[in-house]
Amino acid sequence: MVDKLIKRFDSVRDNDLAICEKRGVAYQAVGGRVGYGADYFSKVQAYEGTPTAKAANAGRVAMLERQIAPGASVLDWGAGTGAFVKAAAASGFAAKGWDVNPVARIKLTELGVVDGDPYRFDAVTMWDTIEHMEQPGEVFKSIKKGGHFFASLPIFDDLKKIRESKHYRPGEHLHYWTDAGFVDWMALWGFRLLERSGHEVDVGRESIGAYAFRRDLPDYHDHIAAYREMHLTKHYGDSATELYLDLATEIVKKRAPRSILDFGCGRSDLAAHFWLDGARKIGRYDPAIGRYEMLPEGKFDLVLCLDVMEHIPMRDVDKIFYELKSKGDVVLFSISTKLARAKLPDGRNAHVTILTKDEWLRWVKDVFYNLRLLPSKYEEELVILTGGA
Repeated sequence: MVDKLIKRFDSVRDNDLAICEKRGVAYQAVGGRVGYGADYFSKVQAYEGTPTAKAANAGRVAMLERQIAPGASVLDWGAGTGAFVKAAAASGFAAKGWDVNPVARIKLTELGVVDGDPYRFDAVTMWDTIEHMEQPGEVFKSIKKGGHFFASLPIFDDLKKIRESKHYRPGEHLHYWTDAGFVDWMALWGFRLLERSGHEVDVGRESIGAYAFRRDLPDYHDHIAAYREMHLTKHYGDSATELYLDLATEIVKKRAPRSILDFGCGRSDLAAHFWLDGARKIGRYDPAIGRYEMLPEGKFDLVLCLDVMEHIPMRDVDKIFYELKSKGDVVLFSISTKLARAKLPDGRNAHVTILTKDEWLRWVKDVFYNLRLLPSKYEEELVILTGGA
């Protein structure tokens, strides 16, 4: 019921809510969901005919006019009666709509504007919608790179006072954000803030923020390209032997694996220390280095994943975890929880995902099994062995 990235954050339970105060977000932790059918559609229909709703739609269309090209295609996700679709079309945009409510979809179909494929559009809008969604990231993934995204939603100054707000709606509003929390969370999904608008408040809507974003922040492929550039232009990625030989040696001696995969090996030759004159199968994988860019086939008795996960964009961590799991059950992780000294070519810190030890540990537990924490030389590093003692 909670966004797949938000659920990874440290939180404190407050009755039905889980509050991630440092991340500026809270979510409904227990309880059911309201039904989206005829009764709900009637409420939406009653509101969308009001002067306030019409003024809000005018402000939303004005945001589009400021941020995207005339005549651009726009998909309104959570379109309700289609009121915004009509307003956007009247301003010259090629507007369509989608809604999870089957009654709303019938209305949109009657209007000839129904469409449910975000990738086909230059921009996607979610007016008073995103806070209702269990997994908004599933829509975000379908927005094409360079595409625009617009949203309006309740914004809270203090997440501990959610219940004092008219916007506290158990079963209906599933997520709650501060301004900074919303912008930061959108960045995790690859969206760069273009504009904050106060037009919703200006027309009398209490504590409603409006935002425009563009999906142009670096994605996984951009990160790989950045690391390729670093490997070609500077001395980088050869510290694993120096940092982790003792740790890896201890595990190898104890488990005596017949095969080892160094996943995210960089330029290091750590795995070669365990070659046993060719008696042991050794694999290396690093998508940023040409000779190691192909993931070796088959499974391995031991997978080393040392100083890797913090370099992966948070929205891609699950992908990498399951890729690791496909290569072996026993994985040795070392994960840093602090910023790196190294910078990427665009100036960002090389550690693009900074989570606490508890956040990383819960995530690893969700994917792997039979975990054991191992001692680390470094205070801000987590060392985990999965798949057995």
